[in-house]
Amino acid sequence: MLTVAVTGQILIHGPLDLCGEGQAEVRDFLEADVAFGNLEATVETAGAWPTKTKTLHLASPEALVSVRELGFHAVTHANNHAFDLGPPGIASTRAAVEAAGLVLAGSGSDIERAAAPVIVPGPYKSLAIFSVDLGPQPDINYASAERGGIAPLRVKRTVSVPTAEFETLKRIVGTLGDDKRGAARAAVGYDVGERPELDLFGTPVVAGHSIAARWIADGKDMQRLVDGIGAAKAIGDLVAVAIHGHHWDSNWKTTPDWLLDLCRGLIDNGADLILGTGAPVMQPLVFHRGRAIIAGLGNFVFHTGRPATYDEKGVDVWRSAAIRLTLADDGACERLELLPISVGRPTEHGLPLGPVPLRGSDADDIRKRALSGLSAADRQCVV
Repeated sequence: MLTVAVTGQILIHGPLDLCGEGQAEVRDFLEADVAFGNLEATVETAGAWPTKTKTLHLASPEALVSVRELGFHAVTHANNHAFDLGPPGIASTRAAVEAAGLVLAGSGSDIERAAAPVIVPGPYKSLAIFSVDLGPQPDINYASAERGGIAPLRVKRTVSVPTAEFETLKRIVGTLGDDKRGAARAAVGYDVGERPELDLFGTPVVAGHSIAARWIADGKDMQRLVDGIGAAKAIGDLVAVAIHGHHWDSNWKTTPDWLLDLCRGLIDNGADLILGTGAPVMQPLVFHRGRAIIAGLGNFVFHTGRPATYDEKGVDVWRSAAIRLTLADDGACERLELLPISVGRPTEHGLPLGPVPLRGSDADDIRKRALSGLSAADRQCVV
């Protein structure tokens, strides 16, 4: 048996005020054999150069001390802000995480270290935590044999269109000369050469019966993860996989069907728990073969630079939940507890407050949304 507590993403910049009303209740809830969440930041790194011109999320080392004081044991780090300061930031973040008494999965000095799980021991079972990013991100953000970065599980979309439309698109590409430019690049090894799909401005398009999209995980990335899960199971560990991605549905409160299928496939390959982040709002839970798929848990701490924009647009980024699961020795979920959370917000003055429990109708609404995807049978383990 193993108890595991998980939260939404921890997008944090500095230390938190953890002395406010209700914060002890959150810390008590996170008391489990293993508590982990997604660290959506890079630690400040002297001399490192930003890798993007848009938003950077940089955390002080003191911020990680607050994460540990909240009760976390591990953080996952394969996400779109882990590479904000490049490989130096990857190294600094791991060092600061470990100095704060935490362990980290999902990024590292090379692909072997980034893809490796962290093993958090419990009294009876250990939990192997894998962390992968689904994209879309520049390939340079992903670790390789020679370069630090994050662990990939790259997911790409292929679009199908009826034959008549496909021929029209093919003529457009030919008229623009894109096919000839591609062939010239392939001749010297800059491109993969001829392929069955049409590259329409970066989107693969194939002929089919109707307009549709198919999402497929990169074969090598998936095999690496499946092999890692198998190795962890072989030595008796339970396995959690943290996934982070930005291929969101138009309704951020909804999990795309293809993503649920991907999560089910990971469970079929041995995972016992899936924790998803990316969209900054909470999505319903589902179960597969007795294992929880928490495909989108929203936020836990959200030090965004544009809180007013989310408020004005009515985007539900400030309400989420922490979840505590009791896993049987075979990994099945025996008990699921849910604590609705008021997400930690940024502040202009003083230390920002940590997350606190939601109350009243807000708590009822979050609980209802979280459980709306569960069957009557699956609800039997919810308390």
